[in-house]
Amino acid sequence: MDNLDTTISHWVGKVPNQQWIKEDDNLESIGSTLPDTIADSRPLSEVHSLDLSLFVVFEEAALRVSGALTRSAPTLDTMNFSAQQTLDEARHHEIFLRRLEESRSYQGKAGTGINEAILIPPLRNFLDRCYEIVDRGEFVEGLSLMNLVFEGMAYPLYAYEQRYWEPVDPYLSSLVRSAFADEARHVTYGAQLVSELLKGDTKRKARVNKLCKDASQLMDEVFSYYVRKFVKLFDAVARQHKGLFADAEFAPGRKIFDTPYEEQIKTIHASIEKQHNQLITRAGIA
Repeated sequence: MDNLDTTISHWVGKVPNQQWIKEDDNLESIGSTLPDTIADSRPLSEVHSLDLSLFVVFEEAALRVSGALTRSAPTLDTMNFSAQQTLDEARHHEIFLRRLEESRSYQGKAGTGINEAILIPPLRNFLDRCYEIVDRGEFVEGLSLMNLVFEGMAYPLYAYEQRYWEPVDPYLSSLVRSAFADEARHVTYGAQLVSELLKGDTKRKARVNKLCKDASQLMDEVFSYYVRKFVKLFDAVARQHKGLFADAEFAPGRKIFDTPYEEQIKTIHASIEKQHNQLITRAGIA
């Protein structure tokens, strides 16, 4: 595939041997001890564990789908890519779950399970559709749902999450930055793979286009709920800890306290829509 190196030697050289080593060294220098500020503030600890629960849910879903895609990949390139994405998602799931366990432990809560209430019906419906498609072995459809819709709409939020947690939990902020690097690669490569796989197949391209449109509408509902819920919580907690979040940025050069709640919501949704539309266009199914 043009300009797309998915060989195992490339992945091993670029990801585990370069990217992950640097990220692990950075995490070690920060230290994984949960800041006392989180343990001492119930509102902050609650939003901390709730946010981590959402990361765990998303990464677990991505892991399951990417693993299934590896089994149904039609070419060596797509198999190598899906295999590396599976490793990436497994790593993400593990590191976010570990941080969630630490967060819940500091709160004195028994068990390490996620809050099931976070799995709202539209998200369950979307994920069930993904699992149904990949379990049938429909590779390009499953790749489109996961990399163009699910991750394609989620990854623009990572930069916001990274900036929010930086003054409070630098370790979590670094985890988010690390995951963002992988997700950006997944959606970019995924779009190019979809484009190549659908080239010349107008009927299947039309089916994938409709599938993505329907799925995007469902995920719009999902992100409308999560963005409003979490930004409201983030904003409220930040205002309770003004000293801690004094320099926290909502966007580069724009502090949280200088950006009204509704403007934050509008800006985030605009970013999701813009990035998602760019991916769909790049995949040739707009």
